[in-house]
Amino acid sequence: MEFRGPETADFCNVQAMNQAFLKRMRGSTSGRELRQQMVGTAAPMIRGLTDLQIKRLSATPFLLLSLRERDEDYWSFLTNHDSNGDLLIAPDLGFESSQLAAASLAFLWQLARRNPYAARLVSGATLNWCEQLAECTLFQLLQRTVGRGDLLRPRRPDDAEFWHKLLGPGLSSEQEVRRAAQLSALQSILTEDPVTRYRAVRAAACNASVPSLRVAEKRDRP
Repeated sequence: MEFRGPETADFCNVQAMNQAFLKRMRGSTSGRELRQQMVGTAAPMIRGLTDLQIKRLSATPFLLLSLRERDEDYWSFLTNHDSNGDLLIAPDLGFESSQLAAASLAFLWQLARRNPYAARLVSGATLNWCEQLAECTLFQLLQRTVGRGDLLRPRRPDDAEFWHKLLGPGLSSEQEVRRAAQLSALQSILTEDPVTRYRAVRAAACNASVPSLRVAEKRDRP
């Protein structure tokens, strides 16, 4: 099967959501709650990010936020047509975080329907999760997740090496250095599950073009 990677517009959406998420994590009460999920020294490093560093890190070619895509128990309600009301009692994220969670979910929903392999590439999700997402209507999906205070999380918050790579060489002023670090972080996500069904996605990641990353690199050099 021929693999079609994300389009330029998809990477632009990823970059926009990454930027909004990093700014959210850097400050505010909600940001503090997100940072508290991080291990090691990643949290204070995120708190100290400059606007230029956020711009550079936002160009990472996958979502730095997670919607708990690999938590099968959490997402089991997608196949339970009787579950809806109990999900609405979770603590609210606050307007900005709720807005970001809904936008990210809607983006991955349409991408999973149009190109599930691209959805897996930018989110590290399983094929099963993408299929569950695509089987829902957007209204149904948002209705079942609205107000979920436990939906939006940093990607791999317990992986210190992953975040130190992004917050170290991934912020370098040398575009080739940060590009290599960001693509290495992408590889670690795609190789997290050794099951053979990921072979095509892993191979595609090696050759995938990242147009938004290149555009950002040309603009933000000091």
